[in-house]
Amino acid sequence: MKIVVTGGAGFIGSHLVDRLVQEGHEVVVVDNLSTGKRRNLNRAAEFYKMDLQSSRLERVFRKERPAMLMHLAAQMDVRRSVEDPIFDAQVNILGTLNVLEQAVRHGTRKVVFASSGGAIYGEQEVFPASESHPTRPASPYGISKLSGEHYLGYYQQIGRA
Repeated sequence: MKIVVTGGAGFIGSHLVDRLVQEGHEVVVVDNLSTGKRRNLNRAAEFYKMDLQSSRLERVFRKERPAMLMHLAAQMDVRRSVEDPIFDAQVNILGTLNVLEQAVRHGTRKVVFASSGGAIYGEQEVFPASESHPTRPASPYGISKLSGEHYLGYYQQIGRA
């Protein structure tokens, strides 16, 4: 299966890519290398260096026609999100929307979204928090990741994802 992995040069993404390649999948990595490293890239994966807000992303999806998208790319620095919430929203909300739109337009059948390890929940009442735990993000980062979840839910609700 052909799979696009955003953030595939990062710590988690690169290990995911290695596993997918090992399982015989054709993997395409999209990463701007802002936090990921070129040395983390699996040589068997096709690599496109770009931001997710880039208009060039459409060409990647048009050329590659992935069956699945695994969206791990994000601005994940909570402190930076507080200092520059617009940048955080551009990367995490608009980037997610752009990659989701390209996936939908080019026939991607399955989307996997890596949200947050807890930033969407804020002060938790129960540990570990289940997905039914109330969400109370306490930072722009948490808000942006929760927004991504809501957009994916919306796309699923209207039959686009």
